[in-house]
Amino acid sequence: MTIPMSDPAGIKFKKVTFGFGETLILDRFSLELGRENPAVILGPSGCGKTTLLRLGAGLLQPWSGDITYDAGDGPRACSFVFQEPRLFPWFTVLENVMIPLKAGFSQKDGEARARHFLELVSLQDKAKVYPEELSGGQRQRVSIARAFAYPAQFLFMDEPFQSLDIPLRIELMDMTLDLLKAAPRRCIAVTHDPREALVLGQRIIILGKPPRGIRFDERVQLPQEDREYASAAQSYQEQRILQVLQAESR
Repeated sequence: MTIPMSDPAGIKFKKVTFGFGETLILDRFSLELGRENPAVILGPSGCGKTTLLRLGAGLLQPWSGDITYDAGDGPRACSFVFQEPRLFPWFTVLENVMIPLKAGFSQKDGEARARHFLELVSLQDKAKVYPEELSGGQRQRVSIARAFAYPAQFLFMDEPFQSLDIPLRIELMDMTLDLLKAAPRRCIAVTHDPREALVLGQRIIILGKPPRGIRFDERVQLPQEDREYASAAQSYQEQRILQVLQAESR
């Protein structure tokens, strides 16, 4: 199967204000995500990382301000990968990946597309098994395959590797980057790990305690040959990121 190649869409947050109850999370917040892809967001607990993803995906609506998309023709489409795989236990692996494809594809084409992405995540032999028969890492692979199988312009990832051990985390990060080449889309990811951000991202954004907004915004400076989890350790940029995170956590 050939997946059409296209430039990832852009997204702009312009003077966005949002909170929960009387707690203000974002105050006239502005951010443009266009060229660098993926963009990775870090920050202390409660700074609004997940809130920003949910606003971008349309799961929340801002109190004020605008969120606009450069998504080309047709309606904006988003897919989401959460911390937990969120698979339906009564569906097989293949059926789980096919769920978002039912509206826009025939049964035959949807199954072919789902099988294609299961092959890309090396789970083609697990198509007929149920989630309970898979390891935690395999279940997250299924959720990533499902997100990529859906032809979305935007992919939002909320700490999808948090519960995995380091070797598996590295494996799934590499797999995600390969999938972004095979099926391009704007990817915005949240993580708490600076080294993970340096491996996965092209741009790193750190949010401060609410409602301080952006405290750090830079392109990843590591050479491509050093964009590995071990190589990112003790790099100059990792140290700077850690300093900002420590300052914002006080």
